[in-house]
Amino acid sequence: MGLVSSLFRNILGKPGAADFRDSAEHFVRVMREHGIGLTWGRDELLFVDDLVDRLKGHNEYRDAVGCYLGELFARNFGGEWVPAHALGPAVRLTTEKGVKHLFPLGWVYRRADGGAGESIARKCQRELGFPREVERLGSFTDGGERVWPPHSEVSR
Repeated sequence: MGLVSSLFRNILGKPGAADFRDSAEHFVRVMREHGIGLTWGRDELLFVDDLVDRLKGHNEYRDAVGCYLGELFARNFGGEWVPAHALGPAVRLTTEKGVKHLFPLGWVYRRADGGAGESIARKCQRELGFPREVERLGSFTDGGERVWPPHSEVSR
């Protein structure tokens, strides 16, 4: 984190883009240490719903999964973290439909509390056009191995 952003965070008490990136990167390292090899590829969006389902009983992971989801948006769709809104931290990106603000931490909390009816994949499809088939998503085994969905848009 840069000196200026660190000073502003300490003065304002609000996390910035670097904080969200750091949290996401730390989460990926922790998951890898526990046998779940997360990456930064866009195909990870096929697995986020299952990841939230598996971790929903551990409230301490919700923010970290949300930061990871936001970083997936930033790295794969040209987004950037922007200052917090009333709905929480946002990632701003431009799509064919114009500028959008996505709220990854809120999406994770709603999925964890609301179940399949709050599908992150459906929200991604609506906002980003990916994945195309939200009924066929990936999952993880209890041992951390991926179970890939049987469709052609994934790049393994």
